[in-house]
Amino acid sequence: MHVTSCRQHVAKLIALLCLLLIGAAASAQAGSGGRLTTLEPLRLAIDQRLLLAPAVARAKWNVQAPIEDLPREAQVIQAAAQQGSALGLSRVWVEAVFRAQIEASKTVQRELFAKWKSVQAGAFDDAPDLSTTIRPELDRLTTQLLRSMADNQALLKEADSADLARAMRPLAASTLSPAAVEQALAPFVTRQ
Repeated sequence: MHVTSCRQHVAKLIALLCLLLIGAAASAQAGSGGRLTTLEPLRLAIDQRLLLAPAVARAKWNVQAPIEDLPREAQVIQAAAQQGSALGLSRVWVEAVFRAQIEASKTVQRELFAKWKSVQAGAFDDAPDLSTTIRPELDRLTTQLLRSMADNQALLKEADSADLARAMRPLAASTLSPAAVEQALAPFVTRQ
């Protein structure tokens, strides 16, 4: 029952994201002559990944699991770096991007845990299973994010930071946590 509920929730989020994409694509095209519209799959993958953070938090809350799982995080970053290398992406860049995505998710989770603790929330009936429901979706989004990074590698390196920042917004996840959105986008809009 909870898997169906989670899938329905994800479907609704995707529909909302599609509506946002239409507006963002028009905005990006108007502001940059259309060059940055190819970043939509990247922006969407980042947004969808962040929008899964509340489901991750509910799953962890129900079993009182810690938000931070350093061995699992290292495993995710390592796998992404290997997959990214196969696509011709810099291992260092991929590691930075996925470290940022994980930190952004943990920011959302920490904010929710603090809220739930303050109201002494009980267990969630609709918490999805982390292993069978959430991780496969995160894996799919990892592949989408990496492919988009590879497809847009030159553009991401050459484009103006301000233009990139505009093209990567709006993120629906901003309603969850503006701080988490900034963390997730930082490797793309901050020049090092």
